[in-house]
Amino acid sequence: MRRPLALALAALFAAPLAAQQQHAHVHGLAHADIAVDGGKVEITLRATAYDLVGFERAARDEAEVAAINAARALMLDHARLWRFNVAAGCVAEAPVLEVPAATGSGHGGHDHDDHGHDGHGHGHDDHAHGHDGHSHDHGGHVDWLARYRFDCARPDALRAIDVALFEAVPALQTLKIQLIDGAGARALELTPAQARIALGSAP
Repeated sequence: MRRPLALALAALFAAPLAAQQQHAHVHGLAHADIAVDGGKVEITLRATAYDLVGFERAARDEAEVAAINAARALMLDHARLWRFNVAAGCVAEAPVLEVPAATGSGHGGHDHDDHGHDGHGHGHDDHAHGHDGHSHDHGGHVDWLARYRFDCARPDALRAIDVALFEAVPALQTLKIQLIDGAGARALELTPAQARIALGSAP
């Protein structure tokens, strides 16, 4: 890894919570940090509980518990949310989802870390499964945080990422992205009408 990109990656992922806290909590808006280095793709996504389940509190009945469980399953479905061109041969590690107690299922009021399974028999990355001890609940607002990692066998064929979040979460209208790839660092804003991230290559 080239040193400038390595330093940028370290700054982006060393303290994701601190970076996320700088963003305002707005319904219909989600944030993602994405880093692409060679065949490695790392994504940290933050979305509001309101957009995902329709409320920002503990579930009050079975229907709301079902809504939370459905949202958990959706956020862990990496293949549905992030789509790469087939030629790149990208395989996901098990994603991690942090759901605050404020939108938990009402069983004890503790935060939960959910670990998805990629079905490919890959081992889990110990660093990807650590809990940061925060609930992401700021002033009554509640955010869910998901982390995804992909390993692409043919990085030279990786040209774009198609984001299917808007299809999966109709309440979501805007996704603001901080992207680092071979072309450098830049900010992007996706909408349902423009949901593709074009990736650059190093000069």
